Amino acid sequence: MTQVFVHGKKLSSAAERVMLLLINVFAIITLCFAMPGSAVSDSESNFQPQVLVLIMGGQGSHDLVSINYTDVVPLSTAQADLDSIAKIGNWEAVDARGETRSSGGPNPVDTTSISFKAKGIIGYDNGSLPIEPFITPLKRFKNIEIDYIVPSGIEFRGLQDYENKYVKIQLKSMGSNAHRYRVVVKDAGFAALDLPLLQPAEPVEDEQGGRTLAQRLMLGIALGLVGAAGAYILTAVIIRRRAA
Repeated sequence: MTQVFVHGKKLSSAAERVMLLLINVFAIITLCFAMPGSAVSDSESNFQPQVLVLIMGGQGSHDLVSINYTDVVPLSTAQADLDSIAKIGNWEAVDARGETRSSGGPNPVDTTSISFKAKGIIGYDNGSLPIEPFITPLKRFKNIEIDYIVPSGIEFRGLQDYENKYVKIQLKSMGSNAHRYRVVVKDAGFAALDLPLLQPAEPVEDEQGGRTLAQRLMLGIALGLVGAAGAYILTAVIIRRRAA
């Protein structure tokens, strides 16, 4: 049986089961996304993540995070990534655990992963799923995948598709419990992205003409000015005619 250690100490059987469950869930999700029979677009099929982050909620008072590199990374580098993620997210990381091991399967390769627990990562009250704390420390990777597994009952209101000159972010939700972000880093020369936690509200459109409220107000003001100018000109013409 596989034994799980944190800082050289064997975990309790309950904690060990939780950590192994996290790893197994991540493996299942990765396999599902990579299934050749899946109906995916060309951009999705060409996306090969170099680092995969899984955040799973509903495991007691803490959320679980697993950062999985697709190659061997020094554990000191993985720990530095974890520290940066926790600092940007303002999270207190506990039970950090890093390891390099074989991926298994017919063509096994060695890969590195590091995991930790923290409170308040998932926005249980506002439905937010933060991604910037993971993107910025990992921006040296061109392709980043961030997967959230959340408990039932959370109404997702987090950021959806987004693009600027630095990153392109695409969201795919599978039901109400699984949300996958795929991030392409176009230019790593940013210090912060200032991504919104929540999806910005869409402009309110008029049923007739599709005009927003602001557009309707501006149109009303313009029509009022035109009407006033017309009335002024008409009054001036009438006065001149009477004077003549």
